Amino acid sequence: MLRSRVLFALLATMPMTALVHAQALPKPVPGPAAAPPAAPDAAPAKPTRFDEIDTNHDGFISRDEFLASEKKRFDEFDTNHDGKIDAKEIASSPPLMERNLKTADRMVQQWDANGDGVVTAEEYKQAAEARFAKQDKDGTGKIARKAPAPPGMMRPPGSAQPILQPVPPKPDPKH
Repeated sequence: MLRSRVLFALLATMPMTALVHAQALPKPVPGPAAAPPAAPDAAPAKPTRFDEIDTNHDGFISRDEFLASEKKRFDEFDTNHDGKIDAKEIASSPPLMERNLKTADRMVQQWDANGDGVVTAEEYKQAAEARFAKQDKDGTGKIARKAPAPPGMMRPPGSAQPILQPVPPKPDPKH
């Protein structure tokens, strides 16, 4: 039950994160500084999540547009149409199935050494050996457990870098 709530909360915040990032992007300035038009045979740009939510294309997402988009998203998750969603419904919903398929396609492309669209056991083994070698930086044939960061300290993303020390606040000269 708790896992379902956490998953739902995580998925519910995803559109907001995309919205915040989309709003933070600067608007292109028309005129000579604008990018040249795409070649006639170029594929049209895929609409962003912001563009999909901004249904009247005024450059802003109103509360009504946002809530309508979220209602549509809920309905996509509610695969049995009972007005409720759980983790199994979300996982089997078309949006997540599509995301999983894209992830699986990337995995096949990464592991498919001969480019025939399928990964043989040998290709998978070769990719696994390459992944192991990348982790075995010392060439010892072993991967050591990374030391956890002590309380109050953080590792930067990628965690191969040294532990970052928190920066103490500067003393206030008024005290």
